[in-house]
Amino acid sequence: MRFGIQPLQFADVMSLITGERLVDLSRFNFPQICMAAVKGGFHFLELTLDMGYVLPGSLDGEVMEKFVEMKKEEEVAYSVHLPLWSIEPSSPNEYIRKASVESLIHSIEVAEILKPECYVLHSTGALAAEFTRLVMPKHYRELVDRYMLFHAAKSVEEILSGTSIPPRKLALENVEFPFELTREIVDQFDLSICFDTGHLLAGYSGEYTVTEFLKRHWDRIVEIHLHDGFHREVNGNVVRRDHLPIGSGVLRVSELMGCLDEGGFKGPVVFELGFDEAKHSLKVICEQCPGTAVK
Repeated sequence: MRFGIQPLQFADVMSLITGERLVDLSRFNFPQICMAAVKGGFHFLELTLDMGYVLPGSLDGEVMEKFVEMKKEEEVAYSVHLPLWSIEPSSPNEYIRKASVESLIHSIEVAEILKPECYVLHSTGALAAEFTRLVMPKHYRELVDRYMLFHAAKSVEEILSGTSIPPRKLALENVEFPFELTREIVDQFDLSICFDTGHLLAGYSGEYTVTEFLKRHWDRIVEIHLHDGFHREVNGNVVRRDHLPIGSGVLRVSELMGCLDEGGFKGPVVFELGFDEAKHSLKVICEQCPGTAVK
């Protein structure tokens, strides 16, 4: 199994910005941070392309060349997570939707030099997620979801026509939006899927178990985001958690690994966790799934 990591989580970014380690933002060195993950045992990295906007210059040409060198010298493979902060491909506001598409196309162009295995995309963003949380009759909800889906599909079409990437390189992630609708875009444009376990366990993407999701969408899954999660009712309120270390939620990790091994999954399994949490999670997997070969 090819285990990887997102070397820089949101909390890590904020820690670098506010902590004493990076008072001068010009000292931020993304390749150096990624190299630390490689030296820690992870040779598959998913690069978060929001960094190019949050810290201007952090993904300029010189930096990208360093990532290319790392790929050659350290035998590192990459995927990239396209921007999601302030991005809404499913917005009915055409100015916002068009700007989101423009930003996503720019990020793909920046990352092409790495020849990433896939480009992970949230085809619906925070606005669509907010609408899914509204209490309304079922037929109203279906109407709103379809409306957002229409605009998301339009954005995907424009991303594909505005870049040279093959459709199967674009992997839509299950997020806080009914995934049976997202799957329609996958089929319409012949795309791939990034399966996020924690989002599913938190109840964001529909009524699936992890194994049901794998079996239903196996034909298009090219990458897995691995983290634990749960959703449960506490004092009449639904509590949702994701991005937890393996063993901290309800994920049946031995069942997941068994399905991946049985199906011969060749894609990367990427921890969306901090480095220490990822290493702990990998240890748990090795203990609970002794037959899993770690690469």
